[in-house]
Amino acid sequence: MTDGIEALIRILRDGESGERMAAAKALAALGPAALPELLTALGDADPRLRMWAAYTLGMIGDKGAVPALMSALEDGDPGVAKWAAAALRRIRDATGGCGCRSC
Repeated sequence: MTDGIEALIRILRDGESGERMAAAKALAALGPAALPELLTALGDADPRLRMWAAYTLGMIGDKGAVPALMSALEDGDPGVAKWAAAALRRIRDATGGCGCRSC
C-alpha cells in the first residue's frame, strides 16, 4: 500500500466527517489504484471504515468492486449494507449494469 493511500484509509477510519469526505474524494480520484486497499477496508472490523469504503467504491465506479459489495449487502451493520447497495446502484448507472444478478 502506498503511504498516501494508507494515510487516506486511516482518515476514513478515524477522521471527522469532513475529513472522511475529503479522503473518500481523494481515493476516488485515484480510481482503480485504490481498489485493493478499499476492498481490504470493506472487510475491516470497524463498521465505520466498512461504510466509508463502500461509499468510496461507489464513487470510483469500478466493476471489480461488485463481488465484495454484493457480500457487503449482508453486513450486520445496516449502514454498511445501505452504502454497499448505493455503491452497486452507482456502478450500475455508470456502466450500464454492474454484473450482479439484479441488473
